[in-house]
Amino acid sequence: MTYNPHDSDEVAERRTRRKAKATQEQTDFQRVCAEPHGRRVLARILAMTGHALASFTPGDPLATAYREGQRSIGIALHSQIINAGDDLPRAILAENVQGDD
Repeated sequence: MTYNPHDSDEVAERRTRRKAKATQEQTDFQRVCAEPHGRRVLARILAMTGHALASFTPGDPLATAYREGQRSIGIALHSQIINAGDDLPRAILAENVQGDD
C-alpha cells in the first residue's frame, strides 16, 4: 500500500499514528526520568556521547567521523528528553552536577 498525500483521510490517519507514537515515547522518557537511577543512566549515556562537545579531531578525519556519530546519538537523545518534559533536562543536570548519594 502506498501513501497518498492528497487523500485527506490517509493524511489524518498518519498524523494520528505519529502523535500516538510521539506521546508514547514522551511517556516512556517521563517514566524513566521519574526514578533517580533512570536519570543517572541517561546522564551517563549523554556524557559518553559528548553531545555538547566538538567532535573535530585535528588530522584524523576518521576519529572526527566516529566522534560525530557518537555526538549525533547524544543530540537525538537530548532532544527526546527535552520533548518529554521541560523539567527533565534540569533534573538530570542538577543530579549529575550535585551528585545523588
